[in-house]
Amino acid sequence: MPPRRETALHLLLTHPDGERMARHTLTVDTRTYYGANVMEAAQAADLSVRLLRRLAFSPLGEQDGVVRAETVWHVHADDLPSGLVWQRPQDWPERERPWAHAALSPHTPRRAPWFHPDWPAGTLAWLDEELRAQGLTRTGEPTVLKHWQISLLWRVPTSGGAVYLKAVPDFFGREVRVTPALAAGVPGAAPPVLAADGGRGLLLLADAGTDVDAPDLPTLMRHLARVQRASLPLLPELGLEDRGPAQVRSRLDDLFSDEVLLVGEEGGLTSEEAGQLRDLRPELEAALTRLEASSLPLTLGHGDLHGGNVVERAGGFTLLDWSDACVTHPFLDANAAYLTAHGVPAPSEEIAAAHEAYLSEWADLAPLADLRALHADALRVGELFRALGYVDNIQLHVEDPQEWRGAHLEHLRRLLPE
Repeated sequence: MPPRRETALHLLLTHPDGERMARHTLTVDTRTYYGANVMEAAQAADLSVRLLRRLAFSPLGEQDGVVRAETVWHVHADDLPSGLVWQRPQDWPERERPWAHAALSPHTPRRAPWFHPDWPAGTLAWLDEELRAQGLTRTGEPTVLKHWQISLLWRVPTSGGAVYLKAVPDFFGREVRVTPALAAGVPGAAPPVLAADGGRGLLLLADAGTDVDAPDLPTLMRHLARVQRASLPLLPELGLEDRGPAQVRSRLDDLFSDEVLLVGEEGGLTSEEAGQLRDLRPELEAALTRLEASSLPLTLGHGDLHGGNVVERAGGFTLLDWSDACVTHPFLDANAAYLTAHGVPAPSEEIAAAHEAYLSEWADLAPLADLRALHADALRVGELFRALGYVDNIQLHVEDPQEWRGAHLEHLRRLLPE
């Protein structure tokens, strides 16, 4: 039985004078990191709010079978409740003062559009218009599934069942271009698209299935290979950046720098670990060179393929979230160990069987023995490919990169000797 969850949820509201803040604290037993459940918790406390930004999150560990955390959300209320204590940031307790200062910080170009209080109204108007074009009507308010710096996701009840609205920032705008093309041209590559607006960064998506707790990994890996191969005719029109083996190799100087490895900093690599990683560079470069020289074509790359980006319906799989779409060597994306649900590792023999099933889909292009050797190379340098997804994208573009400060190191540490 999973442990009980207990979160101190602090809701921060801004006074109309723009100089004072108030805080309302709730205790909830649901997840709040991504924004899901926050508005519902506020409503249960007779607060009608809209989400702005998550300002802080602190996991406090497990104690007596209870997983504890503290989350701070800046919210907006059209009708401010009575009884709140309004104070300027300098009058807040020292520990909480940074929250108030952050909430009052001016809007920046890097701030996600949905962090603005007026964004939902315009988006709902667009959503309702697009639903009408589909012969549908919205039957209730959207449910927030994710609301953070790199995306927003709503589940929307309609007369024809649930649909999903996704919003992405400009630096992930490729997803709005790629998803409709894949949905129309490659079965199971993306959910059906009801509407798309590149200027607004919006996708309206039909339901494509449910999360997969225990996927049939060999079948899923075959599906991935077929999506990769079927995507080849679409690549010229998609205009995606090259993140193939040569590009990964060209980024190693920066990737292995003290600055990126956070050497000596909290959460970063130690000097010894950095040295071990740099000692591996000749082997890693050789593996990248072999992949570059292989007979396999560069294909569509997902860039962030894991179990949370796969849904299933009637035994068929659909891939989600093409924000990191690129052109790359197909094997760099093909690690079955990432495709298990909730990060729970599958038995090694199941992973091996899934990889054999995947490679069988490429056996017309090279002998299986050669494919196995190339895939072994890709399993290692694929960690570099995944790490660069953070270093060259998210960490460069979001307003607050601290949220992803060490995310790339998880992949680089997998390369270190045990």
